[in-house]
Amino acid sequence: MDKLIDCLKHCILFKGLTYDELQNLIKNVNYSISDNCKNCDECRTCIVALEGDICDYLGIVMAGELEVQKHYASGKVVTLAKLNIGKTFGEAIAFSETNIYPATIVSSKGSVILYISKKDIIAMCSSYPKVLNNFMQLLSSKILLLNRKIKELSFETLRQKISNYLLSQYEIQKTTALTLPMSRKSLAEHLGVQRPSLSREFVNMKEDGLIDFNKSLVKIKDLEALEDILV
Repeated sequence: MDKLIDCLKHCILFKGLTYDELQNLIKNVNYSISDNCKNCDECRTCIVALEGDICDYLGIVMAGELEVQKHYASGKVVTLAKLNIGKTFGEAIAFSETNIYPATIVSSKGSVILYISKKDIIAMCSSYPKVLNNFMQLLSSKILLLNRKIKELSFETLRQKISNYLLSQYEIQKTTALTLPMSRKSLAEHLGVQRPSLSREFVNMKEDGLIDFNKSLVKIKDLEALEDILV
């Protein structure tokens, strides 16, 4: 029980709850725990949920890491998000009229997931105002994330996608000397492009005097020019 509660402390849904409150809450919730990769040698093949599956539960990552992927008929796979310990999925889908997964969720590093039903989510929100507030914040954050993703997908060129990403990091880090929070491979997956194409465009943007870079460090040399690319 102690290990379970320690894991739940990482989840935004239970932010602000004391140990005793969490202990009492979990005793009154019908939950299930799934170890998706217990007997799997290649974690990437572990399917947590397929696009089109019915979603009736909220899932909380207790261990490992999940990837939310969009699979296209051409064979192209775009990673929409990565979920590590404490992150949730299904909270918005479970309560929608069309409660089916819009993307596929796979385990990329082994995973242990705790599932809570819609009925119990409602009960938790009714009994614990903090959980209700956290749940609403969680939904709001997912909506904002979706809006940002739609904006990214609306850009037609790779240079626009890169510029938008660098400008978003500039707003977060408050400096033109950026430290990229993900690897070049992960960034390519995030933008939905091939890694060689991303690397070539980085070089092109450097030659055009827009940026300079060294491994995970990127220096924005012409902020106004990057902004103009998005217009």
